[in-house]
Amino acid sequence: MKKEELKKNIKLAAFDIDGTILPYAQPEFSNNIELMFKKLEESNIKSALATAREFVTIGNLMNKASNLDYFIGANGAFVYDCKHKDIIFEKTIKFEDFKILYEFFNKYITCEGFTIMDRNYGWYSPKMNIDTWFLRPHQAKMKPVDYNLMEKDHLHVITITAKDIQRTNDCVKKAKELIAKHNMDLEVNSQWATGVFVSPKGITKSHSLDWLAKYLGFDSKKNLIAFGDSSNDYEMIRDAAYGVTMEKASEYLKAVANDIALDPTSDGAYYKLKELELIK
Repeated sequence: MKKEELKKNIKLAAFDIDGTILPYAQPEFSNNIELMFKKLEESNIKSALATAREFVTIGNLMNKASNLDYFIGANGAFVYDCKHKDIIFEKTIKFEDFKILYEFFNKYITCEGFTIMDRNYGWYSPKMNIDTWFLRPHQAKMKPVDYNLMEKDHLHVITITAKDIQRTNDCVKKAKELIAKHNMDLEVNSQWATGVFVSPKGITKSHSLDWLAKYLGFDSKKNLIAFGDSSNDYEMIRDAAYGVTMEKASEYLKAVANDIALDPTSDGAYYKLKELELIK
């Protein structure tokens, strides 16, 4: 799509967070990224964060993006309207399905840790290391799994961790077997070297962005620009009208992207939007 077509058609801009608009382990958005959301609003382009983060691990990032319109969290499990402070779409994990997976993986030697998130807290297994760059800022909202205290109707994403890729692959295999055996409405959403996300079946960032686009009267294949850097961004990069990946992303992701932006240490998304003349 040429620049003039983009300027005419793009109505919604979506951004992964970690590794895309926020360098890994950096706690806050840069001034340019905060400004980016303001400039998108001035250009009449709706904005959305599309991330594996949820209500616990988003922390204060939404507050730092005061012009942000939507927060798509837990890899697409919910869409939150930031301006009206309301969940407008949600697909949850059944509590009984969570219990089956938790009780297996909590005792499974290959598994290093297990977490599940609701709207208020992250719940973790005894072996889970919560002293990581990602979870450390949110330890006040992390609690040991307690079936009696969890918000059973708003469980969003399961994370299973392991020491290396071989053990992660084993956890993926076991998760898929349990999901099939118990006919759960779940699936392995994405994985990396030391972990895997389990989410409601059919839910990806792309799915929820498509829902949001239709909700707003748009077409994601015509009106959406999406930025991402990781395996859980693959579908939204592929399916957007204009998919942008970051320079350090894998060749697998670059193969379905329309463009490549500088990494977040250089505010690549901000400068790509300026280059495309979608913001001034």
